[in-house]
Amino acid sequence: MKQDAFIQQLRQELGRLPKEAVDEIVADYREYIGDALAAGRQEEEVIAALGDPVKLARELKAQANYRQWEKRRSFGNLMRVVGAVAGLGFLQLVLLVPFLLYLFVLTLGYVISSALAIAGLVTVLAITSHHFFGKPALDALPFSLTESNDASTNAALSGDAASADEKAADALSDMKDLKIVGNRFVFDLQDGGKVNLVTRAGPLAIRKDNDKLEITAPSDAARALLTNGQDSTLSIARDDVTVLDLRDEDGDRVSFARTGPNGKSAWHIRGEDDENVSFEQDPNGHTSRLVIKSGEDSVTIDGTKIAIANGKDHVQISNSGGLLANSANHGMAFGYALAMLAFGILGLVLCVWLTRFTWRALARYVKHQIDIVTASLDREQAT
Repeated sequence: MKQDAFIQQLRQELGRLPKEAVDEIVADYREYIGDALAAGRQEEEVIAALGDPVKLARELKAQANYRQWEKRRSFGNLMRVVGAVAGLGFLQLVLLVPFLLYLFVLTLGYVISSALAIAGLVTVLAITSHHFFGKPALDALPFSLTESNDASTNAALSGDAASADEKAADALSDMKDLKIVGNRFVFDLQDGGKVNLVTRAGPLAIRKDNDKLEITAPSDAARALLTNGQDSTLSIARDDVTVLDLRDEDGDRVSFARTGPNGKSAWHIRGEDDENVSFEQDPNGHTSRLVIKSGEDSVTIDGTKIAIANGKDHVQISNSGGLLANSANHGMAFGYALAMLAFGILGLVLCVWLTRFTWRALARYVKHQIDIVTASLDREQAT
C-alpha cells in the first residue's frame, strides 16, 4: 500500500474526531513516513510496518477520546472512551454487554429509589400538612358547630348519647294504651281511647267509652285477626297491620305505618306540649333514624350523624362511626409513607455509592486499556 492510500484511509477512519485532531495525527504520520523514507527504507515496507489503517485508527481514536476525558472528566466523555476501547477487539466488546446491563440496573435503581422517596415525602407532607401549613388533618373530626350558650345543648354534647334503639324502645314503653309484646300489638285502651287499624283483611276500629269496648269491623276476617287477652286487652299480630292510629283522651297520639314490602316501618308519637318522637325501624326492629322534638329543641340521630338544635344554635357530628377506622387507616398510611421515604433514601445512597465505585473502577480499566494501546503504537513506530 502506498503512502497516499494509507493516509486517505486513515483520515477516513478518523472522521468522527475533530478536524484539528485528525490533521495533527495525519501530519505526525506523514512526518514519520518521510523520516523513514529519508533513512533509505522502502515505502511499502514502512506502510506495512504501520499495520492496518482501520485498526490503527481505532487505537488512535481511543487515545484521543481518553485525552479528551482527562481534560474534562464527564460521564459522556467516559462513555466515548469505553465505546472506543470496546471497538478494539472481540473480548472488549463481550465485556461491554454485562457492563451495559449493569448500568441499566443501576439507572433503574435510581428511578425506583427516587420514586419511593418522592412518593413517601409527598404522603408525609400531605398527612402532616396541618402542622406545617395550617391545613386540616386527614383524620380531623368532621364537626359542624355554631356558638351556643344553652345549658341543655352543652349537657347533651358532654354526656354519652344513648343508642337510637334504646330511645325508640323507651318512647314505646311510655305509651299507656299500646304495648308491644313480642311480635304483637297489645291494646289496653283507657276511657276515651280509640284506635283505627288497616289490616291485611280490611279496616278495624276499636273504641272504649264508659269502660265499654266497642269493635267495628266491616268483615269477619278482619275481626278474626284480633285476640282477646286478660284484663279486657286485645292483641293483633304486627305483621297483619299496615297502618295504626291510636289516640287517648289526653290528646296523645301514636301512628304506625308499614313503609315497604321488606318490613320497614315508621313511628310517630306525639304527646303534650308539642312533644313528639319519630323513628324508623327495619324488619329486625333496629332503629335507623330517630327524631325527638320538644318545641324548638330537637335531637336527630340518623345513622352516623347526630344533630342537636334549640332554634338558635345547631351542633352536628357526622361520620362518628368511622373516626376510629379513619384514624387507623391514616396511621397506617403514615407508616407506609415513612417506610417508602426511608427505603427511597437508602436506595439513593446505595446507588450513589455504586456510581462512585463504578466510576473509579471504570476509570482504572480504561487507563489500563489505553496504556496497552499506547505501548502497541510505540512498538509499531519503533519497528
